[in-house]
Amino acid sequence: MKEDFLFSLEVERELMKSKRIINLIVHVAIFGALAIILYCVPYLQFSLPFCTSFLKINFDEIPILLAGYAFGPLEAILIIILKALFKLIQDIPETGGIGVLADIIYSSCFILPAVFIYKKHRTLKGAIVSIFIGIVSQLLVSCVVGLYLIYPLYGLYFYPQAKNYMEAMDVVGSLFTPFDKTITNATDPRIMYKFLLPFNLIKDGIVAAVAFVCYKPLRILLERNNK
Repeated sequence: MKEDFLFSLEVERELMKSKRIINLIVHVAIFGALAIILYCVPYLQFSLPFCTSFLKINFDEIPILLAGYAFGPLEAILIIILKALFKLIQDIPETGGIGVLADIIYSSCFILPAVFIYKKHRTLKGAIVSIFIGIVSQLLVSCVVGLYLIYPLYGLYFYPQAKNYMEAMDVVGSLFTPFDKTITNATDPRIMYKFLLPFNLIKDGIVAAVAFVCYKPLRILLERNNK
């Protein structure tokens, strides 16, 4: 009898483990596919009039944020990786993978802090605080990493014949010159507060607002399906 009871417990644990793995795969597949679709639709990507055209607002972070809120950080991390692998196919010929590196850093700094905080505080206040922390985290990281890592990499990749580092940065800086003629080099810190900060604030605000509106209906739907 004892052996039968232990065997049944082991079987039940294995079934629960298998169910969790299947649910994880399904969640990542569905929300990952949504993120990829939103990334691929050209009409859902646009530039802002005060920014250079390579800074584009898109909505592929919305499904990732929703999945992280609904299911947890692991799903969010796996979807970020899945989306990055898909984007890498297109990005390697265009930017040598630098764009994907930037996307992983920026998305992670926005979504993961928000998701981890909300996991501990699943209330309206917790949701608001988590979104706020996520936005602040992403703004700080995107400005610093963008100016001192991503843009230098872009300069060296697109202008390998540059005689030195500053010459490569002049090429990237020239993309901002039409919007501010005093900016001629990508190391100019004014790029942070005149372009990167407002651009990312608008982008994150749109993503957060849409996710906030969509999450409650999604949660209700998931709760009904789990009954």
